[in-house]
Amino acid sequence: MRACCEHSYVGVEQIEQLPSGISLTMSRIVQAMRNAFIASVLFSVLASTSAQKSGSNITSGDPPTFNHYPSIVDFKGNPAKPLLVTPREHAFRTQIREQASTGPNFAGHFTIAKWGCGSPCIAFVIVDSKTGNVFDPGFSLACADGNVMDATIDFKLTSHLIIATGFSKETGCGRDFFEWDGKRLKLIRFEPSHSDG
Repeated sequence: MRACCEHSYVGVEQIEQLPSGISLTMSRIVQAMRNAFIASVLFSVLASTSAQKSGSNITSGDPPTFNHYPSIVDFKGNPAKPLLVTPREHAFRTQIREQASTGPNFAGHFTIAKWGCGSPCIAFVIVDSKTGNVFDPGFSLACADGNVMDATIDFKLTSHLIIATGFSKETGCGRDFFEWDGKRLKLIRFEPSHSDG
């Protein structure tokens, strides 16, 4: 029984004994398979990164979602102390410092620190947990039209999209969709509130 099964596989020694053309062909096949695998992995990474940067899988009629703007959660360690610069940042230093000390809650390694500024009103800043840099958007969220909308700000650790409900000087009351690029907010969509009257 041992004699029948001894040579049932091709070992390295046997490949060396095959005619040189066959051995060379097998080497080329293995190399081609290795190159194809590496190319497919690189293509997948590049395609994913491109979609992440552009939010390109949104159709014009659909509102953006957090999944359209994914962020890599890459923060480790203790959050940096916020670097307070503006008068508004100094005025709300306790809120900013306390919330920043809990660690990132937005876009991988940022913290959105928010506080009330009346009814309905929310103010916020974005703190980089790695560097301590503070981004102040320069506006608060509030809306007091016939709809009596609450001011809200929605965000996720795994996304760089902010959905803010409130008032914008340019657009009025409604929902603003902002994309965060790591240094500034870019308004990408506005949905107006609709009066019931």
